[in-house]
Amino acid sequence: MIVYYGNMQKRYLEDLIRNDALAVKKIAFISGPRQVGKTTLARSLLEKLEADSTSYYTWDDDEFRKVWTKSPKSILDGLKSKYLVLDEIHKERTWKNKLKGLYDLYGEDYQFIVTGSARIDYYRKSGDSLQGRYFPYRLHPFTLCESPTVKLPPKTEWLENASPSIVNLDQLELLGGFPEPLWGQSEEKARRWRRLYRDRMIREDARDIQNIKEINSLDVLSLLLQERAGSQLSYESLREDIGSSHDTITRWIGILEALYYCYRIKPFSKNIKYSLKKEPKLFLYDWGFCSTGGAKWENMIAGHLLKNVHLWTDAAMGEFDLFYLRDKQKREVDFLVTKNKKPWLMVEVKSNSNKISPALNYFYNLLKPQFCFQVVREKKQEKPRSLEHPHIQIISAESFLSALN
Repeated sequence: MIVYYGNMQKRYLEDLIRNDALAVKKIAFISGPRQVGKTTLARSLLEKLEADSTSYYTWDDDEFRKVWTKSPKSILDGLKSKYLVLDEIHKERTWKNKLKGLYDLYGEDYQFIVTGSARIDYYRKSGDSLQGRYFPYRLHPFTLCESPTVKLPPKTEWLENASPSIVNLDQLELLGGFPEPLWGQSEEKARRWRRLYRDRMIREDARDIQNIKEINSLDVLSLLLQERAGSQLSYESLREDIGSSHDTITRWIGILEALYYCYRIKPFSKNIKYSLKKEPKLFLYDWGFCSTGGAKWENMIAGHLLKNVHLWTDAAMGEFDLFYLRDKQKREVDFLVTKNKKPWLMVEVKSNSNKISPALNYFYNLLKPQFCFQVVREKKQEKPRSLEHPHIQIISAESFLSALN
């Protein structure tokens, strides 16, 4: 179950940030989609660190913007603790240089937590580098069995770190994992939330990170991507639909990725003859946006996998990456997770099927990952490993996801 502190829910990154970045006086940079819980997490951290409200500043506050623009150092003068949270300061053009200056001068005396609704690697394109001064953490939506502390990557048995679910699987699929629509438990309110969410992301956040003149076309692109979630991405098709150049479409998708609206996963090609090499598949951070049930189901599993790939990488537990598998003979497996560049986990997602996918069997024999599953919707469809496929297991989504954060 979720652990509550006051009216705040303890998220899985909280202890990690305290024991990792803050323990060695690095800047803790928390990025993730808007309204995913970054501010709540930052406030919860301050509470556990016994820091009061003077330690929290947000770019949405007019007085803070004035002080930050004129003299960032004066922010430190008003602190009653050694902790400083800077919420959404990426909206200010020179924030990196100012933060670097504060850290270089006062990093031994103060500890910094920074939140942002865009990827930290996107910011490397402008301003001075913070390289070596921060640890990045990517906060994801709630998942089926998120626990208050980080679950380690399974070592020998997949279910060795399994925990109970915190939400009904059908509700999670329907409402998505973002706190407000999920805990609101209303499909109608979730639809309203998504409409307002996307509008603010396009018309405010996108303009904060790049000057976009064709804002209406970017809006149309975000809608078209909802129809293509879970599918291979055709830039040419999007170019024809929107009437923009290939380079423009590519740049806009990059912006939507930077804002944690969508993400692309590439085909894994190492050691696979006739593998596809370029065509990515596209998914949404909020699978509630998906237009069909099948796409929503696959996108939800993808979201769980990506969350753990990011978490285990950010926590220095290995270098994890998410791919899919497809060759020119059209054999395809939905997901492959690599660990330190080697196949580690292979997953085929089915609504219901009690027969091992031939493509899953083919790619398993080719790549020999440590774990290999065919994930199905219901527990009654689970099947133990057979003599014919001793390394592949048909497992319910609830069982499979219970081992993930």
